Amino acid sequence: MADDDLTQFTRAGAERLRAAAAELAAAVTAHAEAVASVTGEAGMPEVFAASDRLLPAVLGYADAQFDLTGNDFPFGVLHSYAEDDETDDEEAVPEGAADPGEDDAPGAATEVAVLQRHDLLVTDAAAVLAAGRRALSRTAPDGDDAVVGDEADLGRALAQLAAADGWDSLGDLPGLRSTGRSVLVVGRAAPAGAAEDERADLVEDEAGELLFSQHDVFPG
Repeated sequence: MADDDLTQFTRAGAERLRAAAAELAAAVTAHAEAVASVTGEAGMPEVFAASDRLLPAVLGYADAQFDLTGNDFPFGVLHSYAEDDETDDEEAVPEGAADPGEDDAPGAATEVAVLQRHDLLVTDAAAVLAAGRRALSRTAPDGDDAVVGDEADLGRALAQLAAADGWDSLGDLPGLRSTGRSVLVVGRAAPAGAAEDERADLVEDEAGELLFSQHDVFPG
């Protein structure tokens, strides 16, 4: 357009875009180094942290491109992701709400249930069964509840592996590959000293509130 009031396509705007591109390139390189150093699912927090560090550089480039051209595709869409994340943080602790560390009332406390789902692709069932037998020999060397050796025993093998090294370790095992993970945090106010059966009903209780959710899909 030829409108003199528009400030797009200026020399200063082009220089800002070039500077933002240099910052983005350096940030992408730093992100790649951080992510490439992760060797298993236990390192996923560093992957998320590296992505959080990269996002401002991506958004800065999108803003500089928009200032120059009026278009921020393809990175500008990530602004909605950042805004949604900020909204989730604000909703987690509403303004004026009591500090999560404080009791809601005398004799009351907040209980939370952290629910995790791990999606795993079995690439080698025999390797998983063998790993289950090795795990059993470590946790119950004198036991006779061994994995028999067919795919029907995969569940038992996974349980024995988790008993030895924890559920989070499964994605690092030969024969298994993590394809996704979900985490839900559900909370409610409950009387102090509630019985175990009451705690077991925490998630099913209609008063339960979803405090946080995270869903990750890992590329193949």
